[in-house]
Amino acid sequence: MYRTYQMARIIEVASLIHNEPRKWTRPRLAERFEVNKTTIQRDINLLREMEMKIIARGKQGYELISEFFLPPLNLNFEEALALVTATSYYRETEGRQTIEVLNRAIHKVTSALPKGTNETLNQIVPRIEVPHRQMSQIDETHPYKESLYQAIRERRSVAIEYNSFSSGKKIRHRLSPYAVLFRKRAWYVIGLSETFNRILTFRINRIASLSITQLGYTIPEDFSVQKYIAKSWDVMLGPDTHVVILFAKRIAPLIREVNWHSTQKIQEVAKGGIRFEVTVAGWREIGWWVLSWGDDATVIEPRKLREWVARTAQKMVRMYAKAKPKA
Repeated sequence: MYRTYQMARIIEVASLIHNEPRKWTRPRLAERFEVNKTTIQRDINLLREMEMKIIARGKQGYELISEFFLPPLNLNFEEALALVTATSYYRETEGRQTIEVLNRAIHKVTSALPKGTNETLNQIVPRIEVPHRQMSQIDETHPYKESLYQAIRERRSVAIEYNSFSSGKKIRHRLSPYAVLFRKRAWYVIGLSETFNRILTFRINRIASLSITQLGYTIPEDFSVQKYIAKSWDVMLGPDTHVVILFAKRIAPLIREVNWHSTQKIQEVAKGGIRFEVTVAGWREIGWWVLSWGDDATVIEPRKLREWVARTAQKMVRMYAKAKPKA
């Protein structure tokens, strides 16, 4: 995922040079994409590695000599609809600059479609709803995501100060970032904290400061983001915990119709209820999920989760039993 914006930018750099030869200099491209000239030079180098013959013409800008370029797309209606819908969903997780790139990409794709197909697509797409504004304004304006992309591509560790939610303290880490991902309405980075000598997940908007070091690192060949997060309920990780929950008949259909977790098992029980079993990495996040179902969910095990839910519910009762707070 961390390469998504970079690749979108590189493709547009090639497109600009191809369509307007001897116009786009490195400073102009840097200003166009709001990055530094070093980043543009890396983009040019990557395009050359792809066997594109890009020639620098001094102050006149770059020229693309080679014939290599993206061939015309031959999409049918279903493929075009799937592509536009997926792109519409993804751009809700990105910042303003990437959204502009994606909008231009959608326009180029739809413009290449036959007239009849394009007209049908224009009628259907506005009637397809995708989640709106999933990402918070804090994530949208936070500056460190692009630095993490760069660190991962160059395989250089970063020094960060992190506002830890669990401890309430600012903690320093030397981090070897493995991947950046969007999950549950926020951006996260996964990597090896060399300070604690283990792989951790950090919410990017909680990073107070970040600097890229000159220290290199390698990502283990057997590391997989999907495997790493597979047992988490949402994002947080911890020791494997077997959880059993009884759900009342009233909400049993709601639980049954959703694939909540890859390890879940559902069994019918007396009076129309269901027994829900799952193995998750840590129980805190699933605890908040249980509370969201109120008295229609009963934790059977583990004991520590059952006791935590009970204590939390008792605190809520006491809170609401107090005098009504003033507005």
